[in-house]
Amino acid sequence: MVVKRFVVVLLVMVFFVGCGGEEDSGGVATVVGTVPAIGSQIDPDGVLVINFDDGANIEGGVVTVNGDSISLVNNQATVVFSGLPVGKPFTFDVSWRNTDGTKGGVDTVFRVNQLEPEVVDGIQQPPEGVQQPPKEIDTTRMVLIPAGSFEMGDHFDEGNNIERPVHRVELDAFYMDVNEVTVGQFKQFVNQSGYDYDLWNEVAKYSPGDDYPMVYVNWNDATAYAKWAGKRLPTEVEWEYAARGGLIGKRYPWGDDINVARDYVNYGGTGGKDKWERCSPVGSFAANGYGLYDMAGNVWEWCSDWYGSDYYSKSPLRNPQGPGLGGRRVLRGGSWRIFIVTLRVAYRGLYNPALTSLNFGFRCVSGF
Repeated sequence: MVVKRFVVVLLVMVFFVGCGGEEDSGGVATVVGTVPAIGSQIDPDGVLVINFDDGANIEGGVVTVNGDSISLVNNQATVVFSGLPVGKPFTFDVSWRNTDGTKGGVDTVFRVNQLEPEVVDGIQQPPEGVQQPPKEIDTTRMVLIPAGSFEMGDHFDEGNNIERPVHRVELDAFYMDVNEVTVGQFKQFVNQSGYDYDLWNEVAKYSPGDDYPMVYVNWNDATAYAKWAGKRLPTEVEWEYAARGGLIGKRYPWGDDINVARDYVNYGGTGGKDKWERCSPVGSFAANGYGLYDMAGNVWEWCSDWYGSDYYSKSPLRNPQGPGLGGRRVLRGGSWRIFIVTLRVAYRGLYNPALTSLNFGFRCVSGF
């Protein structure tokens, strides 16, 4: 078996903020090492163990990593992470407070880079768990989303608090699938890779043809397909930027007019151009300004990010990747069985990544 390998470059900056001239009778906590060690190889999914010195005097025995409290056991904080972006910077923001009020912290900034594919006997080896070599990326069914910036979030103060504050984000260019991944495409993936999937009878009830969007996929299914295709799931910020299609500060991918929604999207009920009680074939409605179809309605679309209720208040300016930890993944776009409020480009859905539903699908992106 060929093990998929990654290289990480990890930079650490340690900082302390004093609170006057008092001495910490228990000793100021310091990080004495991490496992994996700084500069070693690391996968996008794994565990990071942060070791504190024996004299650490941390109030409550708890540290905070990217906003989440992590208990200390034998002067160790263990962080379980997954979905770290290949080829992009990522930061673990570790902070704590000593009993005298002195604050300490460590920022770990690293980049995970995939090595060149291993070649055995002149044959390029596939990623672990895939029997067939991944096909080349088919950019003929993708469009280039230009680099740029936008104001992300709810501009109208009509959604949930998790959609605010509105904040500026800058993005590099990337490619995005024109359509949601179809039943036919997912069948090809299963047939060629040997991926274990057996919900076809349920899929047929809601997406009855190869040109309909794939449904009944959880986040893990979507990620497996994306890796096989040589792509990845979009980040939440990439998804919203692309869904807006170049429009500035609008509610929906087509603008603000709710009265014309049926001409642009398949959502709860029927009317106008929306003739489908369930899923519609992909591309049945007009594309947005970037040439993308079904960015609202039809099926919810998985994003790569963990969900964080306060992430918007601390999101980095450039190419945000979402929280490093979480229990639920982000879904965007609404679906055929949902009312119009969820079709807003700022609306954030969330769900257990191991579960699925009759209206969960996805599309892929490529490039960094």
